[in-house]
Amino acid sequence: MGDINIVKRVCGFYVSTMHLVTMILPYIKSEIKNGIEIETVLEYNLKENVNNVLSNLVINNSEKEKILNINWNSNKIQKYSNIEKKLKNILENKNEINILISGSRKYIKETNKIIERFLNKNSSKIGKKEITIIDCYEVREFDDNIREILDTHELIINTSGIHKIEDIFEDYKKKKAN
Repeated sequence: MGDINIVKRVCGFYVSTMHLVTMILPYIKSEIKNGIEIETVLEYNLKENVNNVLSNLVINNSEKEKILNINWNSNKIQKYSNIEKKLKNILENKNEINILISGSRKYIKETNKIIERFLNKNSSKIGKKEITIIDCYEVREFDDNIREILDTHELIINTSGIHKIEDIFEDYKKKKAN
């Protein structure tokens, strides 16, 4: 992807939207504390679940406000121009960004295509950045073939943060490219 320094591909799996929120909030809280921008592209609205979880957590009001200021509303797969404008604005001012994508496999795939197109087209304009794309899949969405998803990602997120896939799935071995 051109001049962009690092693009980390992370996957996560959840059984309900409440599980998704409880899984990602500790990581998001930590990233916000480190000044890293969080952008969301969500097929399903998470705002109510985020509010519920935050109301039961003991965290300072400043952190809570920053988490609530993230766009937790659902978005239709956006036009390329909308994502381009949003990412350009963020990447002009920040060297690191996390892009959280959640929804059906089709939604995640289409969103990633749009982001990849943006990165390929704009890498020389935005320079070296660290971008973490976190694809969160609902477990009911796919059959038993989790390997296909794992093979297209380097890392996995769970409630304790981001890890190497092999550290979570000890028997997993990434398919070698032919």
